[in-house]
Amino acid sequence: MQSARYALPALQKFAGARLLAQNARAMSTLKPFDLNANNAVRNGPGGRSSIGGVVATVFGANGFIGSYVVNEISKRGNQVVCPYRCNENKVQPLKQMGDLGQVVLLPEFDIHDDEYIRRAISRSNVVINCVGIRQETKNYSYKDVHVDFPTRLAKIVAESGKVERFIQVSEMGADVSHASRRLQTKAVGDEAIMKYIPDATIIRPGNVVGIEDYFYNNLIFQLSYTIVAPVINNGANKVQPTYILDVADAVVKILKDKKTSGKTYYLGGPETLTMRQIYDHLIDTLRLSNDDTVNLRYELAKMLYKPLDTLRTKLPEFPFLGFMMSSDYAEEQVADSVAPAGSLGYKDLSISPAKVTEGLAIEGVRFIRVGGYDWGDMNKVSSNIPEHIRKYYNLK
Repeated sequence: MQSARYALPALQKFAGARLLAQNARAMSTLKPFDLNANNAVRNGPGGRSSIGGVVATVFGANGFIGSYVVNEISKRGNQVVCPYRCNENKVQPLKQMGDLGQVVLLPEFDIHDDEYIRRAISRSNVVINCVGIRQETKNYSYKDVHVDFPTRLAKIVAESGKVERFIQVSEMGADVSHASRRLQTKAVGDEAIMKYIPDATIIRPGNVVGIEDYFYNNLIFQLSYTIVAPVINNGANKVQPTYILDVADAVVKILKDKKTSGKTYYLGGPETLTMRQIYDHLIDTLRLSNDDTVNLRYELAKMLYKPLDTLRTKLPEFPFLGFMMSSDYAEEQVADSVAPAGSLGYKDLSISPAKVTEGLAIEGVRFIRVGGYDWGDMNKVSSNIPEHIRKYYNLK
């Protein structure tokens, strides 16, 4: 295996010298070997300080899903390489997910740089792609991120001959004929991966729920901090939200079982809900006294959001132009996003997924409820509280 002394000059072509010096020792320990053989090199009880036998490159590691995937893999004593392009402070929490030197951060990630991609996977036997965008920007289109990059990555992985498992994180509802360009390009990217890596595994989770998610948090922002919360076509479309820990667990189960190769898994939670039901549940959990949702017809939504789409691709990103205020999101809201009948899912991975309307999955919502977390179900006993106090805490 190429030592760190010879690897560093090549790595310096795409990474900062200072950060490379910090990562040199960690990189020198990465040794690829078969996932189902050479058990002699595995050692320890199975925790973070063990030798798990996996060296995984996780693209999109600092994203919502990617960070949980890194945690699940590294805490089992495996090594993880994390390419990133953001500020280094944002990826520092990833280092704490594994033992000393087990999580390697590679800066200056560029989806257009083939040489970078080759170096990032050069010592890995597992590659996981979690890269994706929810709205197009001045610099990146759906095609750039969902089609061109996965295609380029799949070609490089196939040429390397070293990667034994490839997992693509797609999305439920992805279809080449979908009216939403985001979901359409997701499906095209999945097909490109299967073309070059027939034994790749595709996972398509529903709307993923967790403390840092883009689903509940954006809905809460609409309900709590905007004048109105537009609900397209009265929220009649059905979705299957799923809890983030179940998605990360599914990735680990897939890596452990080689029979999952070449298959697509739809990771939908146990509840099939309409968007209207989700809005109502959040309003109830947040203890909001007013329902600020308004029905917005699909045709009107597209007309209103179209100018915002143009602004996103011409100007720097604005924090108030969330992805839910886009014509592409409007297209998503007129179609159901549920697992197809007879498709593979959590059950085939021996996982019992959690509901997203109770327990830990909804805990993050409870912490920002009106009156604070500790008020809990005070509405049930509010009749014994003076009116001026009920009004102050927004109790009904």
